[in-house]
Amino acid sequence: MDTRLAAVKCLIKIFEQDVSYDETINAYVQKINSVAELINLVSGTVKFKLKLDYFIANVSSRKKISPPLRNILRAAIYEIEFLKTPDYAVISSYVDITKKYDRNSSGFVNAVLRNFLKKQEEINSKIKTENMLKAISIEYSHPEWLVDRWINTYGIEETLKICEFNNKIPVLSLRINTFKASKQEIIDLLTKNNIEFTESTISEDCLILQKTGNIKNIAGFKEGLWSVQGEVSSLVAKILDPQPDERVLDLCAAPGGKTTHIAALMNDCGEITAVDSDENRIKKVSENALRLGIKSVKTVIADAMTFSNLKEFDRILIDAPCSNTGVLAKRPDARWKRKSEDIKNLTEIQLGILENASKLLKKEGVLVYSTCSIESEENLLLIQQFLANNKDFQLQDISKYLPWKEEGKEGYIQILQSRHNIEGFFIAKFIRSCLVKACTALK
Repeated sequence: MDTRLAAVKCLIKIFEQDVSYDETINAYVQKINSVAELINLVSGTVKFKLKLDYFIANVSSRKKISPPLRNILRAAIYEIEFLKTPDYAVISSYVDITKKYDRNSSGFVNAVLRNFLKKQEEINSKIKTENMLKAISIEYSHPEWLVDRWINTYGIEETLKICEFNNKIPVLSLRINTFKASKQEIIDLLTKNNIEFTESTISEDCLILQKTGNIKNIAGFKEGLWSVQGEVSSLVAKILDPQPDERVLDLCAAPGGKTTHIAALMNDCGEITAVDSDENRIKKVSENALRLGIKSVKTVIADAMTFSNLKEFDRILIDAPCSNTGVLAKRPDARWKRKSEDIKNLTEIQLGILENASKLLKKEGVLVYSTCSIESEENLLLIQQFLANNKDFQLQDISKYLPWKEEGKEGYIQILQSRHNIEGFFIAKFIRSCLVKACTALK
């Protein structure tokens, strides 16, 4: 299938049928020649939807445009504005695609694209005349409520850097399955297969691929020698620091990247309970564990806020459901799916999960809470509220696990795209100790 046609089909699924970006891309990887080109085109068009729609509104004679035509125009203008593809190639190709959907509108698409070429500079200048909040929102293609929130929290300069990072092409990070192979063995394997990569400066277990494509075709995938996992995400299991023969609980475990990392760190010796409320997603945990040769993982379908167990756990990981505002670079559709009121709803769920987990952890046990959010309500403010209600929990220094040694001494870190030049993340580590009164009574 032609890459541009596949891209338009993907955009229709994402924007009109509310299918997730990842699910949509995965459905087309086997149908085209260049996965990288498809990802680049679809991801970029999704990220810049707001700016692209602003362009369309300023060059179209129609106020109401059908979904197929709107997505054809979005993709075409994205190529012209951001990929600098030759004009004639873009117009000719997308006019032909239009004929597959609505032959009578091919002239309209042709006229809109040619009008955009004439007014391209003029419209870009017009954006700068909008009020500050709207101008930033359009220029960087982020919802106004999110831009406003970040300006109030981090200031304008930091907000612009966050937005810039979110619009970059994300790197593809492979986490080595140390249960099966050493880092050097994977380096040798990729080198032998002429796969370009660099070593991560964030996580010792990760390698960064220089080119993207169908990951299933990369050497070592079928053998379970590595899995795709973000560099910062791979720090979470390290901070949990699980030991062989321990009992570990991974709440909100799907799709299992951190679960299998925990198992590898334990050399697959121990008992890991992976909990998720979604039956289809929990299957992915089992599938990933099987491919990676992991046998210590037991999956359970349950709500993380109400999950109970007869025995307490040595360590618990909560990778909580969150707003995803730290990973908008690799989840391009997330910025359009969230609303400002979602933050409050999410914090109620997050605190509920934390409170439930606190009852499942043994004395002197370790609990790690993480999100891929940069919102203080979901992170620092939340754990402060938890600590106020749970005096037997204290934060524990995590600086030794971090590449930024000056951070984490307080027991948590807020990683920001603007300050750390990597996807945003929050990680906090607690230890559950005896209450002072209880300890005195034991003596």
